[in-house]
Amino acid sequence: PLLQNCPGNHVFFFLLLLSTGLALIVIGNYLSSYLYYDGWSKAQEAKKSTVSKTRVIDRLITFFTRYFSPQIRALMIKDIKTFFRDTTQWSQLFLLAALVVVYLYNFSVLPLDRSPIPTFYLQNLISFLNMGLAGFVLSAVAARFAFPAVSLEGPSFWIIGTSPITIRGFLWSKFFTNLLPLLVLAEILIILSNYLLKVSSFMMFLSSLTVFFMTFGIIGLAIGIGASYPRFKVENVAKMATSFGGAVYMIFSMIFIGLIVILEAWPVYTIFMSQITRHPLHLSQWITIWLSFFSVGVINTLAVFLPMKVGVMKLSEMEK
Repeated sequence: PLLQNCPGNHVFFFLLLLSTGLALIVIGNYLSSYLYYDGWSKAQEAKKSTVSKTRVIDRLITFFTRYFSPQIRALMIKDIKTFFRDTTQWSQLFLLAALVVVYLYNFSVLPLDRSPIPTFYLQNLISFLNMGLAGFVLSAVAARFAFPAVSLEGPSFWIIGTSPITIRGFLWSKFFTNLLPLLVLAEILIILSNYLLKVSSFMMFLSSLTVFFMTFGIIGLAIGIGASYPRFKVENVAKMATSFGGAVYMIFSMIFIGLIVILEAWPVYTIFMSQITRHPLHLSQWITIWLSFFSVGVINTLAVFLPMKVGVMKLSEMEK
């Protein structure tokens, strides 16, 4: 009656709608008392995996792990197949895909042509800052997937100590298992966002290379700190990112990304100004630029190997 502007008993129809909703709640509660437990029990049962056992997936896994030692390759294959068999893990890839779409969409709708700042400057400035933003996104993804990698072994971690593989090899298998997916995600984010921004070739090359090597450091921090603060008895893996170890990882990850962006800020500015003004760089400027990029390389190397070394020490102490 309200929509059609017809006279009628409005109170009656409102009460009818309300009673229908309440009736559905009662019916749903009644049915769930009989069906919920049975459905929940069947959902926990092991199902035949159609993804991890297909020949195509097996060939891809074998192809990407063929250069590793048999022990590390066995662990990597185990981790990959376990990931696809666990619906709570691989189902989050849909959320990751949605994140990528939203991330790239934001760049496609930026009104750069309306800005009072020249578009060329703004495009490359946003592209430079985008390196840090992409790094933060990768850190968050690594906190969900790479950081809990060691803890996912659960109480069966003692088997690793009795197997013919060292703790060092065990950690590096976790590192390489998570590295390739994060590298693919990193390059998709940075290359497509730069394409949407229509940045210069120099900025495209620099940001792609920087984020590529930054991913190594992020994974190293995630695996190393995750090994330093393992929680083998945790029931919900998603809670690992909010643990004390997860907070430590995120803090160091933010510091690492911030240092990379800060160290590259002045060299990028100097090179751009040289291209715009068409003035060649002096020797002292080149030396400073190369020292900055060398420092970035050193920090990346430390971010990979130092946490991994600490993680090996912590796990080795647990075995004693």
